Amino acid sequence: MVRIGRLPVGIMVGILLSFFLAYGFSGWVGFQDMITLLQTDLSTGLYTWVGKAFSLELNIFGLFFNFPSDFAGIISGIFSSNMLAWIFTSGIAAFIVKGAKRSVLVSVIVFVVYFLLFLLFGILSGVDLLSMFSEISTIGVILGGAIGVLLGGFLFGLLSGPYEGLM
Repeated sequence: MVRIGRLPVGIMVGILLSFFLAYGFSGWVGFQDMITLLQTDLSTGLYTWVGKAFSLELNIFGLFFNFPSDFAGIISGIFSSNMLAWIFTSGIAAFIVKGAKRSVLVSVIVFVVYFLLFLLFGILSGVDLLSMFSEISTIGVILGGAIGVLLGGFLFGLLSGPYEGLM
C-alpha cells in the first residue's frame, strides 16, 4: 500500500477547499450564475469560479481608503467572507499537515497554486490581465488573501500541535 505524506494531502485538500469556501462564506451568492456561465462558456465560467476568492471585498487597501466609522464596519471590512475563506482554507490544510512552519508553507503553496490557476483561467477566457494588475485594488486583493493565508496557516498550525515526524 502506498502511503501519501501529510504535506501533499494538505496541499490537495487546501486547493480543493479553496474552490468552494469563497462561495460558502459569502452565502453561495452568485453560485447559480457561475454554474450557468460554466454551461455556456467553460473558460469564463472557470475564471469566475476561481476569481470569487479574489473578489474586491477582500481589498485590504480599500478598507483603509474608505475606513468605516463604526466598530462593526471595521470588523466586517477586515474579516470579509473571502478573508475568512482563506483563513479556514489554510487552517484545514494546517490541521492536516501539523506544525506551524509546515502549515504556513502549505498555506502559501495553496495560495500560489490557486493564484496561478486564476491567472491561467484569466488568460484562457481572454481577460485583460495587464489592466487588471495596473489597479491598486488588485494588489490589495492579493495582499489581503496573502494575509489571510498566513494568519490561518500560522494560527491553525499552532493549534494543531507539533509535527510527529522523525526527531
